[in-house]
Amino acid sequence: MLRARSFYVQGLVEVLAFHVQNALGLSRDTLLFAAAGRFALDVPDDAPDLTSLLRQVREFVEEALLKDTAGALNFSLAAESFSGAKHPSIADRYQTALAALAVEKQRPWRAYGAPGGRWDPQRLVLRNAGDAQRPDKFREIGKVLPRSRYLLIAAGDDAPFGSSVLASFGLLGYRALLVEDVPNNVLKRAALVADLSGGTLDRHPAIANRIGRPLARHVPLDSSGAPSLFEDLAWQARGAPFMGVLKMDIDSLGPAFQRQLQSASSSQQLADMSRSVDEFFAIELDQMLRSQQWQSIYTIFSGGDDLLLVGPWNIMLDFAGVVRAAFAKRFGHQKLTLSGGLALVKYRHPIRRSAGQADELLESAKTRNGPGETSPKDQMAALGQIWKWERHDTILAEARRLADWVENGLFQRGWLHTMLQHTLLRRGEARADGSARITSRLAYHIARNYPRAVDRDPDRRAVREWADGVAGAFDCFDGEDATVRYLPVILRYALLATRRPV
Repeated sequence: MLRARSFYVQGLVEVLAFHVQNALGLSRDTLLFAAAGRFALDVPDDAPDLTSLLRQVREFVEEALLKDTAGALNFSLAAESFSGAKHPSIADRYQTALAALAVEKQRPWRAYGAPGGRWDPQRLVLRNAGDAQRPDKFREIGKVLPRSRYLLIAAGDDAPFGSSVLASFGLLGYRALLVEDVPNNVLKRAALVADLSGGTLDRHPAIANRIGRPLARHVPLDSSGAPSLFEDLAWQARGAPFMGVLKMDIDSLGPAFQRQLQSASSSQQLADMSRSVDEFFAIELDQMLRSQQWQSIYTIFSGGDDLLLVGPWNIMLDFAGVVRAAFAKRFGHQKLTLSGGLALVKYRHPIRRSAGQADELLESAKTRNGPGETSPKDQMAALGQIWKWERHDTILAEARRLADWVENGLFQRGWLHTMLQHTLLRRGEARADGSARITSRLAYHIARNYPRAVDRDPDRRAVREWADGVAGAFDCFDGEDATVRYLPVILRYALLATRRPV
């Protein structure tokens, strides 16, 4: 159902752009981008009756969304205008359009609710909603998405497309159809066609209007080919059967776009930049998720400039680092950075709350400095701490080493609890009775309980050497020693990884 809802919004944005193009008499190639709930069109300067046509479009769309979604989704539409201005830059035009859009967002439902300039309360009465508010419809869509090949946007009913229709639903006055492979003469009956796998549709030359971006996303499947349950995915985690809900997006993308646009000579460069970012989240990441290593990760959405993924908690931590590395390789030369937040939850925890927790962690990574750092952003937030990405692999490697020691009988799991308690007390995150005594008590605990520094077993000596190193730098928790600086997240990871499932 989650994937289906996200898919519905993706399809809706494409149809909204298509509808506006038709209303203004624009060709399909005027679409600069459509992603993350937004689209932009390149409208000719001499477009006739633009203001009147946009008002009609807004009224039609608002009425349709009020009916189909019971007001859960609303629509804002704006256009830039440079009356009397001479040759404005692409950056100026785009910025003016964004400013106009921001104004329109503060006036939701105005076109339909106040068509003559005065509010008519009767026009905004909520009635029975259409497909977009039916849980059973999203359940049906979600089940067939993994085996669907095309999305067809058509006028009228499903009949012309035959038995190949797996599911259908209303979409802004059209019928949206999910179908398996069908002949070219059937496909060309649709007003708009998308190859869900991201194909170019070149083998179907009769199709004039195409959705160029892939709309399908990876969903883990069980042995019967149905989408896996969160419960099944959680039990693939190491130790505790928790899910990780990962939210990531690009830092300060707006200002970065503005910098790029300052030197742009045409609107096509805006389209190219937007497409490049969207392709990373919509195509490159989806290809990564289809590899065996990441098969257990479930895509809620991924496109535009952000993503929301769910999967076994430890696998999600690993994948977050892989995503950031791939992003830096592709966009590092443009000085774009990425931040992320990972919420760890039980598989029965409501996903809306889980996504909200991930979003709060993402906001922390964007606005708060990690320990010892001088700036926010370009960070990861999880397990009670924030860290720069260059620390990510070191933190996880250290945490896995501790978990391995516990599982191999070299390190008692209770020592993890004791060290975490002392760490939080020393850092003021729990009530303390004197920082000096806390550090001394930890050193005494290590000396009394841990293996001897001269133990004959090299693995046991390594455990003691690690513990002595922590105790020696314990008071310098903002220092350069990454193990001590990020000790809370390392210990929490090891505790989760070594929890025996009940």
